Formats: sequence, C-alpha cells, structure tokens
Amino acid sequence: MIVYNDVMKRVCTIGGGSGMPVVNQALVRAGFDNIHSIVTTFDSGGHSGRLRTDERGNLLAFSDYWRALMSLWQNGDQKKLWEEMLQFRDGRKRNFGNTFFLFMAEKTGNLSQVDNLFKNLAGAELKGKVIPVSLQPSNICFQTQSGQEYCGEHLLDDYRMSYDKVEKVWLEPKVKANPEATDAVKKAEVIIICPGSLYGSVIANFLPEDFAEAYNQTEAKKILVTNLMSTANSTHDYSQLDYINVFTEYLSTQNPFDEIIMQDFNRFNQDNLKKALDLYKLENSFPIKPADNGQIKTLIEDIAVIEKSNYRFRHSQEKLAKLFKNNFLI
Repeated sequence: MIVYNDVMKRVCTIGGGSGMPVVNQALVRAGFDNIHSIVTTFDSGGHSGRLRTDERGNLLAFSDYWRALMSLWQNGDQKKLWEEMLQFRDGRKRNFGNTFFLFMAEKTGNLSQVDNLFKNLAGAELKGKVIPVSLQPSNICFQTQSGQEYCGEHLLDDYRMSYDKVEKVWLEPKVKANPEATDAVKKAEVIIICPGSLYGSVIANFLPEDFAEAYNQTEAKKILVTNLMSTANSTHDYSQLDYINVFTEYLSTQNPFDEIIMQDFNRFNQDNLKKALDLYKLENSFPIKPADNGQIKTLIEDIAVIEKSNYRFRHSQEKLAKLFKNNFLI
C-alpha cells in the first residue's frame, strides 16, 4: 500500500487499447490500490465492431473496458483462468469477453456498475475501478491530409502504415462525458495518460463534451507516457513537442502535462535494437524522439523491453512499477 501524507493517493489513468493495462498493472505492482481507469467505448474493430454493427451502432464497445478491468486484478491462478476465458474466440472469431460483458451491462443496466457484479462473480480483488468515458455510443471519425474522411476507429489501424496523416478527429454523433469520469478526473491527485493509438485510444477520451474541461480544471499532477514507436498515419516523425501540440489543440490549453515519460533507447542491447528497428522500418514505424521543450519535465528512462519472439518493443510492467514507486508518485 502506497501512502501519501497518510492518505491513499488517488491515481487516474486515461487511455485504452493495450497501453492502459500495462500502466495499470505497473501501478498495482507498485502497491497502488485506488486506481480509477477511464477508457474509451468507441472501438469498431473485430468482434466489437460486428456487435455494434448488428445493433446499428447503438451499443458501447466493451473490449477496452474488460481489459482495463482485468489489469486492476493482481496476478494469480484465478485471474489467469478468467483471462483465458475472456480472451477466448470461437470458430467465427466471436470473443467471449465482449459477449459476457454485454450480458453484465444489460443485467446491471449501466456499464459503470459492471465492475461490482464482476467482483462478486469472479471473486476478484480489484485495485480500483474502470470508468467508461461516455455511456452513449458513438464513432471516431477522422480527416486526413489528402482530404479523405473516414468513420470508424478500426480504420485508424487499417491505414496505420499510410503517410496520409490524420489532420482532424471527432465523434459522430456528439456525446457527453460520463459524469463519473469527469468527477474522477477532478478529484485525482495524479493523472497518467497511457501509451496507445494517439487518436483511437487516447485523444478519443477527450472528445466527449465536458471531459477536456474537467481535465483542465483538475489540480492533479498530469503525466504523459508516450508511445515507443510512431505510426505513419498518426505520429510519423513525431517528437514529444508534437505530442504537446496535439494535446494543446484538442484540450484547448497551453499546459496539457506536467511531466512526460519516454524510453531511453540507448539502454537496449544494440544488436537487438538494430534488428528491431530494421523490422519496424518495414512498417513505416520509427522511435518517438525526445526534444527540449523548455517547460515540461521529461524523464527519459529504461521502461521497455524487446520481445525476442518478434523483436517488438513493449512497455515493461516491472520497469514502470519501479519508476512509479521510486520516483514521482510517492
């Protein structure tokens, strides 16, 4: 248990995709148990997309929600079994986790109440709760430099290797933020914006009405964990300054963060690093670059690993946990 001035520190994470679960697990490893995770509900890919299409779009996406929920559960045999069940896909690629959480959302009448039902069913000891950024269904739409317009979060992934970069992103229809999400942001002591698809998993959280305003009003310490590598259609040739500029635009503030955390690529084994970078180059993907911004503190740390099976970079739960525990959160 991490204590701050004799009171449990309230941490809020914002994101979605695969980045938020890593940050949440790092926080749990570091001893935090008052974590509020705000997640997107606009996914339109894979089984989530098929479910939403069947309902004419009148359905929230559950995938980011249940992945974040599982990340707040400390590792153990029971958790491992539930993860295997939730990740199961049948012969038609239907995901059990999405169907199961659809059932629980209908049972409780509100996705915000699902975590309590899940704790009772699974006996899970969650170190916080997951909060949908909006309780109204919507879709991520975007316009590229060439003037093309697309609607659907999955298309951001489908065109990720294209140099026709995203210029503008919005929601259709417009929706309001979940009041529980804005309240969590306002009451937080520390906010961590997690790595992930810049527009699909991160900026999407700030698009519902009232959420960016709540973020700007909070007195919490605001920390951005950048991606390790760029994607051609969203962050090609990006430095931390470009991240700042994007958030400045969508949040309508000149001070979107207090600190930025980036990977120190010099800490990798250089032979493994070269092999990984050569493979990423084939995907039009390159390291996010540090830059002297003169106003926002930047921590360039050893927070990632290279997976030997496919030579991909991944944020490390263990390394992030050490950083969170020994540096700025306590």
